[in-house]
Amino acid sequence: MALILRRLGRVELARSYLRDIRNNNDYFHFIVGRTTPWSDETAPPTPIDSDAYVAEFRRTVMFSQRIDSADVCMLAKRENWTSNTVYDEYDDAYGNGTSSYSGALSLAEAKFFVMTSDFKVYKCISNNNNAQSTVEPSSTGTSIFELSDGYNWKYMFTISASDQNKFLDADFIPVRKLTGNPTHDVTGEVDSISITAGGSGYTSAPTVVIAGDGTGASATASIGSGAVTSVTINTSGSGYSFAFVSFIGGGGANATGTVNLGDADSLPAGQSAVEGAAITGTLDRVVVTNAGQDYAQGDVVVTVTGDGAGAEASAYVNSATGAITSIRVTNPGSGYSYANISITNTSAPGTNAAARAIISPQGGHGSNATRELFAHNLGVTVNFSDNDNKDLITGNDFRQIALIKNIKNNSGVTYTANTGTGCHIINVASGQTSNYAVDDIILSNDGGKFQVIQIDTGNNNIYLTAEIPLLSNSSTLENTTQSIASLSINSVTNPEIDNSTGEIVYLDNRAPIIRSADQVEQVKALIRF
Repeated sequence: MALILRRLGRVELARSYLRDIRNNNDYFHFIVGRTTPWSDETAPPTPIDSDAYVAEFRRTVMFSQRIDSADVCMLAKRENWTSNTVYDEYDDAYGNGTSSYSGALSLAEAKFFVMTSDFKVYKCISNNNNAQSTVEPSSTGTSIFELSDGYNWKYMFTISASDQNKFLDADFIPVRKLTGNPTHDVTGEVDSISITAGGSGYTSAPTVVIAGDGTGASATASIGSGAVTSVTINTSGSGYSFAFVSFIGGGGANATGTVNLGDADSLPAGQSAVEGAAITGTLDRVVVTNAGQDYAQGDVVVTVTGDGAGAEASAYVNSATGAITSIRVTNPGSGYSYANISITNTSAPGTNAAARAIISPQGGHGSNATRELFAHNLGVTVNFSDNDNKDLITGNDFRQIALIKNIKNNSGVTYTANTGTGCHIINVASGQTSNYAVDDIILSNDGGKFQVIQIDTGNNNIYLTAEIPLLSNSSTLENTTQSIASLSINSVTNPEIDNSTGEIVYLDNRAPIIRSADQVEQVKALIRF
């Protein structure tokens, strides 16, 4: 059985992860661990995809930090615009008997979009018969435009300064989607409520009830002449991929409305207008596949047939040979998923000319940048910056980072807090913290084995990761590294997170990252689908 997972299928997989994180369908955290040095600290080994390897990492987990909605973005490959370069043009038939100028056998592999020096992203609609691009595009209009070098470009969006800082790197560009659009259900918040029927008989403002799969949205209704006239959003809530509104009380009846969902993150500059102006099923170009002979300029009739309407084109003929040199679209029409091109003469005996139509992607150019630019990678970026929070270990290093889904606390409940410690915390008598140093190995008389991760002298607390987690308030400890026996403790606080739970979906070995109280670490992960 022959199967294929399309690149757009991979985009959907990345989008599913993005949706789950942003809508709180699942909870993801970065967890970090391993203070033990690599054999070569400059060249960490490649992680091993085995349960035993992952279990070893889990025993060293120091802390977690939750992935917030602003910490994730879909990524597409990066192609910088460079003068005197031939870029591939958009063609819906790559791989179906045709290849791009660069030799790509699929649109996903073609170099058909670029990022300019001012972080604007454009799609190449036509490359002027494989000519070099010499004029950097800069227009931010919503229509396809032609430059003096003959290139036709479609402006997509401008990468925001925030996304540049968090997600842009040498290989990938961040790509977002206008989330209020129902074709892309990563939303999150209630933006507004539109009144579809005001009802009648209201003597006071009814209670606005917002129901859906998110939480926290609230609103207040206004009335006039006995009808509901408008709704003001008080709190937008979060986690919504759908929502409904109803109006309760107030003495009236039959008021209805529609909830408009949006996103807490700002859309890249210009993208909202581009998405709003997108036209489904336009005829972008017509490619001459056979020039024919004996045609006459002005005699040629190009007819477009298909499931759309309105497309028109005209042909240009070589006067010496009667061959058709090109066909130019004069009206792109709309609504096409396919189109056939027929070429006839009104009087001249032209024969054998053939051409094929190139149709815009589903929804039209600019309607869904994540699909159109094949953004099938997910970027995750967090800052470890709250150094007053002792969960985020300072004064030590770590070498492994993982992305974990739905880690639980020690009561078996999914952990949703922003940060959490994976350490046992022992409180010792004042002045006794000097008996411990980071990375010391500690044994308990219960049979436990631990490693010192952090020393909080201000609170007389020692943070320990557990190889064997046997420890109680009455335990006596031995510091085997410093040969100090019979260490007593005041109390034990168990870890906030249960390192043995949750699904690790990404694990990365890195050169040592040393945390200190006066710095911020930005940690990035790339998940490829």
